Amino acid sequence: MKTKNVKRLGVMMLSLCALAGATQASNVRNLLSGKPESAPTTVTRNEKKRTAATATAPVRATADGGTVNATEAQEAASTTPNIVNLVGESEYILRGAIKEVTDGFENGVPYTQVTVQVSEALRGQVGEEYTFRQFGLTQPRKMENGRVYLGVTPEGWAKYENGEDVVLFLYKQASITGLRTTVGLGQGKLKVSGGNVTSQFGNEGLFENVEVANNLTNDRDKRLLATKRGPVNTESFISFVRRAVNNKWVEGGKMRHVKQ
Repeated sequence: MKTKNVKRLGVMMLSLCALAGATQASNVRNLLSGKPESAPTTVTRNEKKRTAATATAPVRATADGGTVNATEAQEAASTTPNIVNLVGESEYILRGAIKEVTDGFENGVPYTQVTVQVSEALRGQVGEEYTFRQFGLTQPRKMENGRVYLGVTPEGWAKYENGEDVVLFLYKQASITGLRTTVGLGQGKLKVSGGNVTSQFGNEGLFENVEVANNLTNDRDKRLLATKRGPVNTESFISFVRRAVNNKWVEGGKMRHVKQ
């Protein structure tokens, strides 16, 4: 892609992120995260008004990694990303420590660059360190012209800090931008602390509407799957994910969404 076109894409992304409501956020995220891209749809006047009215409302992820504000949370509850989505849609699943977080611009597109010191790759072949870029700066930046650039990582997406012990479920790179993010946004970045693991959404919905063949689960798995929200044991979680990946539970239909 020519440089001027990439720059135009960056401007378009920022404009869409500023205007996008729940419907539009999914389309924007597709361009930025690595899930199959689709063309952004037109933002209507009503959507702009609705977005402005709810701009500060809390958000949560939908099944396809989009976001909804608090007024739509109940409606989206049945489609909150769960462990089936995380395992089924990820290219890489990594356990490790955040070694470095930087940000910058490339061809006019703002990014956060994250380097992980990998202790285990539960899916995918990576080295001892793995680096990827996600859309948006870590914080607003004062530019040379004196203006403040506000293109930060969108609300509800994964945020990173040096030294964090994490489990990451990562989409493939976006073919246009080379950016990627976690499956389910904040749901696909889990922090390990005190022997437990918790997503940015507090594990809410992570194990809901999930069915696993009875002969595959042990007592620890059953306790895990019964969790509605809150921290879960790290060892139990990693063991569950490792077996789900190695034995292709999602691909073989052995772990799936419960039909509603």
